[in-house]
Amino acid sequence: MKKMLLILIAMILITSVTACSSQARNGDEVQAPNKSQTANQPKGDEPTKTPGGKKTDEVKSSGGKKTIVFSTFFHAEFFKEAKKKYEAKHPNITIDLKYIESEDGEQGKAASEKFIKTTNTAMLSGKGPDLIEMDLLPVDKYVNKQLLANMSEMIDADPSFKKEQYFTNILDHSKLNGGLYGMPLNFFMYGLIGNETLIEKSGLKFDDKHWNWTEYIDVVKALMKVGDQNNSKYGLFASPDSMVISMVTDQYSTYVDEVNRKAKFDSDTFIQLLKQVKSLSDQHIITLDNVQSLFMNVSIVSPTDYIREINQSEFLPKGYQYKAKLYAKPHADDLQAGGYFRSYKTIGINAKSSVKEEAWDFIKFMMSDEMQSSLGSAGFPINKSVYQKQLKQLQQVGHVKSDQEMGPMKGKLFKVTAEDVQGLEDFLTGAIYPVAFKPSKVEEIILDESKAYFSGQKSAEAVAKLIQNRVATFLNE
Repeated sequence: MKKMLLILIAMILITSVTACSSQARNGDEVQAPNKSQTANQPKGDEPTKTPGGKKTDEVKSSGGKKTIVFSTFFHAEFFKEAKKKYEAKHPNITIDLKYIESEDGEQGKAASEKFIKTTNTAMLSGKGPDLIEMDLLPVDKYVNKQLLANMSEMIDADPSFKKEQYFTNILDHSKLNGGLYGMPLNFFMYGLIGNETLIEKSGLKFDDKHWNWTEYIDVVKALMKVGDQNNSKYGLFASPDSMVISMVTDQYSTYVDEVNRKAKFDSDTFIQLLKQVKSLSDQHIITLDNVQSLFMNVSIVSPTDYIREINQSEFLPKGYQYKAKLYAKPHADDLQAGGYFRSYKTIGINAKSSVKEEAWDFIKFMMSDEMQSSLGSAGFPINKSVYQKQLKQLQQVGHVKSDQEMGPMKGKLFKVTAEDVQGLEDFLTGAIYPVAFKPSKVEEIILDESKAYFSGQKSAEAVAKLIQNRVATFLNE
């Protein structure tokens, strides 16, 4: 029930690239470019609307002054504010902020494709921007071609950078090939909202921090038996192909080695995954019928969002109400315990930049308490002290207001408890698995080919081989 964020996540599954729309919820905001926002800016502060952020001779450093070319797709107020404040503190530095002006829908898709293409061309030619917002770009391909600076080395060489001030689990698990090539300024969390009322009634005991997919399905089966006794139909609302996509996305590194351009869809692990999902569909455990879902995939973007997600189920229409709890998503058998996250506002440094030191300092500024506390920044802050301030403020207020503008939850206040706060803390610090955000072509291939297996036209082995061949071709294009 997160309006545009949920729409964004749905678009990711069906489009090759995606653009964030504006989302505002108690200060959590993602803004797309808007002509009215820039029409009356003073000329000196106006962001340059140049696709790809190519660094030209006119903006290169001269004399004692230096220019950092910063290319972003989203026209975020956060970046404009960071530019303004940093330049005020560093009169010898100019942040040349470039962005793509676009809107939602087909125009937004075309603009994002243009941004990706022009940035790729500029980077490959050695004339790319100094700083790049990487959320829509192929980080793995850039790393493979050594186009990005390794910020792990910068961190190790910078005594002023105190790693413990940030969510180190997010930083450590955002690495590729052992190095951090994109600095996440924010991140989102992924989990499952479970029907705690039915779970308590069943008496089932399970450890969601360590469960695998088999254990998860065993819990679902047991809960279905308890729930169905009340003449209500329970299950997991999903189609077989969407379930496969969800499982692959959560375990993306198990099946795709992005940097080395290798796929593993012809493995026994993936073949068994296909067979497991088909069995669940045949038993009507996953279904598109009208059922009360025992667990639902959820993305959490802020502490207030978390409070809403675990409370709003109690205000559903009569007969559908239940107490909810946030659970970890299950893992493949050979993976360690840990939650799932997606980085956001991920910033890379051009390996060929002549102002890498200055660019790194600007990134640190955007990670500071001053900037991370700014309004208009969606997602959890990478800065832990800012997150703690958010929690403290939330506890002082004592409640979160529903964001629904109509219906039974309009105007409702959700209480904040110490148990809720601790649950969120554990959830954040335990996240170690980055969720794939951009591999929509891989998802498209899986969706296309898996249907033949689920309809009984081809074997799991044959479909796995087809997916393997197509994904391998795509990765090496």
